[in-house]
Amino acid sequence: MASNAAMITITGVDGSRWTVAGQGRGQEGVELATSPSGLYDAPVSTIWNQTAFQIGSSFGGYRINKRDVVFAVNIFQTPGLAWESVDSAWRKAWAYDRDSTMTITTDYGTRALALRLSEQPDFKPEKDPHLKRWGKVVMTCIAGNPWWVESDVTSSWTSTIDTIGGAIQSGSLTVANPTDQPMWLKWVCSAPGKWTLPDFSWIAGDRDAARMVTLPLAARGQDLTVDTDPMEEMIVAADKSQFWALMNGVSFLYPVPPYTPSTSMPVKVTGAPTGASIMAVQQRNWSRPWGLQ
Repeated sequence: MASNAAMITITGVDGSRWTVAGQGRGQEGVELATSPSGLYDAPVSTIWNQTAFQIGSSFGGYRINKRDVVFAVNIFQTPGLAWESVDSAWRKAWAYDRDSTMTITTDYGTRALALRLSEQPDFKPEKDPHLKRWGKVVMTCIAGNPWWVESDVTSSWTSTIDTIGGAIQSGSLTVANPTDQPMWLKWVCSAPGKWTLPDFSWIAGDRDAARMVTLPLAARGQDLTVDTDPMEEMIVAADKSQFWALMNGVSFLYPVPPYTPSTSMPVKVTGAPTGASIMAVQQRNWSRPWGLQ
């Protein structure tokens, strides 16, 4: 089956939308020029260590860096808008301290990359663009988060009995990670209730292969958002209380590995009314704007 051209759009900090490649390209007066760089694999630096008399070096890991993206656009006048007006509108779509969004859609899905300017746009016209009604502008950008992000996927479970009197009800949710990157789950838990959540190591035979983490009892009005990513605040309560302090140092340890198929994961709740609910939010982060499925 023949593939369609990728459609690339830019959503500006001002809410404007520009189709720069693919179907409808240039309809706002801006189209992507040739040879963009930094859009493919996420940038990585490998680490190699060497002792004083060692022959060669030993692999010490790798670091995922910010993404530097450089691309040029052709800007031209459109019916009803002079070249200068289009050029000005395009510039107003970008900022140094706020993110614009580049979105790439192929036959297999849509992924987005948050970008902001890292230096001023470069413009070197050979002739006055007001006369040519065309100009080429080079955009130099940074993506602090280097991942191409697909829309989150969610799964949920709702209790069917009242557990306020001390009963415990078990349930399950389906989790999958089709991406090439580890996935840190987010959990959204209703309150009141005392929830027990999975934190599997995903290693067969490992002592943490079926690890579970029990949260403290949340009172009414303390609906919880639990982020297992160690770089984020672990627990945020709806009432803004420091609920995380009640964990006594217990934390979540494991992401869902890349290419994990659909898996049923157990949850438990007690101290909650009928209808208590929990949702697993599954982020989709990719190294590339397409492929790797």
